[in-house]
Amino acid sequence: MMKNLIILFLLIIHSNANESLIAQKQNTLYVHNLIEIEEKIAQNFEKYLLDKLQIPTINNLINENYLGINFSVQNKMGSNIDFRDTNNLQIKYAIAKNEFINSEDYLILLYNRDLYRDYTTVNFVTTSDKKIDLTKSFVEFKLKSPEAMTIFSILKNGETILENCSAGLINKYCINDKKSIRWYNSSSNWIEYNIKEFNNGNITVSSENVIASEIEKLRLLKIGSYIFIKDKTKNIKMANDTSGNLQILKVD
Repeated sequence: MMKNLIILFLLIIHSNANESLIAQKQNTLYVHNLIEIEEKIAQNFEKYLLDKLQIPTINNLINENYLGINFSVQNKMGSNIDFRDTNNLQIKYAIAKNEFINSEDYLILLYNRDLYRDYTTVNFVTTSDKKIDLTKSFVEFKLKSPEAMTIFSILKNGETILENCSAGLINKYCINDKKSIRWYNSSSNWIEYNIKEFNNGNITVSSENVIASEIEKLRLLKIGSYIFIKDKTKNIKMANDTSGNLQILKVD
């Protein structure tokens, strides 16, 4: 009788150990899946940005052209996966349920690592009791292409970008061709930027009036950038004078 009880006890322990191991493996795979979902969201955010010239919501991305119509944002470890702040390229921290948010838990350690991340990085803060502070923790993602970075820097400031340029535009950005983007001011004069380099590259302006009227935009240019006046002269942006005034030197 005693022998049978011992055998039964050992079987229960073995069974519980197997169930625990299976649960750990399942949770590990689930965290890998969460990371993969976040990576896909980041990649398709950039693709949508380049295609549509707009900052997307999660719902914008769930279609056949981006994440797919069957893409799921459901999350058993927290609330549905979603953006936290698109203007700062942030996704909500996914592991939010109390049983998982101990900062020393193997699942948290796996989730926070960059090992399986290319587009995303976890920024996390812990509380005094070593829990993840969900009010301050998030997943940050990055844009890869300089074109996307230019488009995003314009859109996040509340501007809009039109797909095509046309005469008479006022206070609008537009795509002039695949390599350049234009800003039309209130007088329909324009500044044309290289879409990859934007404020770090050379520009062309429609007339000399732009140099006088768009001082604040010209201030943003990198020192040493050339300013070409269409069909006329070449100028170079210099360092500001001692009073902080914009300095542009005619060189041609």
